Amino acid sequence: MKGFSLLVGVVACSTVFPGQLLAHAFPENSSPHVGATIEKSPSQVKIWFDADLEPLFDELLVKNAKGIVVSSGKAHLDANDPALLEVSLPPDLPPGRYDVHWRVTARDGHRTEGNFSFTVRPRR
Repeated sequence: MKGFSLLVGVVACSTVFPGQLLAHAFPENSSPHVGATIEKSPSQVKIWFDADLEPLFDELLVKNAKGIVVSSGKAHLDANDPALLEVSLPPDLPPGRYDVHWRVTARDGHRTEGNFSFTVRPRR
């Protein structure tokens, strides 16, 4: 009976507060795209999430193949989109693989993190 009461409570909460039970922020898109091989060094890395983020607790770092951070400055939310996290890169990154590491907190306090890579192709 106790398990049934708990189930009824969860169903009721999910009906009254949809999205609040599973309100983690997950990436929807990125620039450069996950796993992309690009011709030109990007000036920024951007990640669009499926929920608004809490700016005080967000982190976005880009590291080269040796594990050295190459992103410059602190990651920040776009002024017009609280679900877009971005960080600047120096001009003309050398060819190679770059790893993007992100850690975000949704406005409701749930944290998520992950990583992906992109490659800058040597110029021909």
